[in-house]
Amino acid sequence: MSTLTTDRLVLRPFKEGDAEMMYRNWTSDENVAKYCHWHKHKNLDATVWLLNMYLEEAASGFEYRWAITQKDNDEPIGAIDVVGIIDDNTTAEIGYVLSKKHWNKGYVTEALNAVIDELFRNGFTKIKAVHHVDNLASGKVMEKCGMHFVGYEKSIAKWGSDELCDVKLYEILK
Repeated sequence: MSTLTTDRLVLRPFKEGDAEMMYRNWTSDENVAKYCHWHKHKNLDATVWLLNMYLEEAASGFEYRWAITQKDNDEPIGAIDVVGIIDDNTTAEIGYVLSKKHWNKGYVTEALNAVIDELFRNGFTKIKAVHHVDNLASGKVMEKCGMHFVGYEKSIAKWGSDELCDVKLYEILK
């Protein structure tokens, strides 16, 4: 997997030892999990399990998941990844999450722009992303990255839940 660099960030593969920082920075935060497809982690073991899944997928060849770190600090402050690949491997759906203390600093916009560029370089022709209708900031990030609102969809709200929520779908074409 390639490491991506922006003006202020390094997007790198996850590695052993990241779980504690992931837990501290975002997986245990209810405010972060509120609009995500997962519940906040109740303990570090849940984040260790998630990190191990990430590492196993990477070892099996999945190369579209990055830890978001600042250039001057290797500590993960978020994640950005391809959550789905469809249309004969030409369309990728991206998801992202960021530690609350780093919200509103433009980090996700930088990371999303870098990942969109990387995916286009790797042969994808359409990039999609969705956000919960109440998470307006995420929609603004998508718009800043050149993505256009396409419509509304229903989506599973949380892993292990039958609850559906409305999401807004954005996309950008190569």
